[in-house]
Amino acid sequence: MMKDFKNISFDIIDLTVNASPDIYINKGGISFTKKVLEDLGYPANVQYCISAENKVFAIRVCRSNDAKSTPFSKPRAEQTTTLSTNNKNFVESVKALLKDAQDPNMRYKVTGHFDSESKTMFFDMEEAVEEAFR
Repeated sequence: MMKDFKNISFDIIDLTVNASPDIYINKGGISFTKKVLEDLGYPANVQYCISAENKVFAIRVCRSNDAKSTPFSKPRAEQTTTLSTNNKNFVESVKALLKDAQDPNMRYKVTGHFDSESKTMFFDMEEAVEEAFR
């Protein structure tokens, strides 16, 4: 017997948002998936934080007048692509947290862990996965 497809309620798949909040690190910069932006709430400003001892990088939502505040995302309706940065100070600080044997011809993917209470996305750099460029 055939199903009555007219009476099925469907959810629309959002093709613009990744399933997981990932960052990609390569020799030229760092890219954030839209899921990172979505989970953080498309913040205008963030603070980039690192713990060298624990090899963790974090992005904390903040106000523009907070210490070391950095412009980050456009509002949701205007942020149509992923976000990337090639600021040398930032990229080198994050790359220093990766495993010692980095291959400059590879990229590294790290999935974030979001804490909604502190509005912070944590990236454990020891979880970095080496990938070939597409």
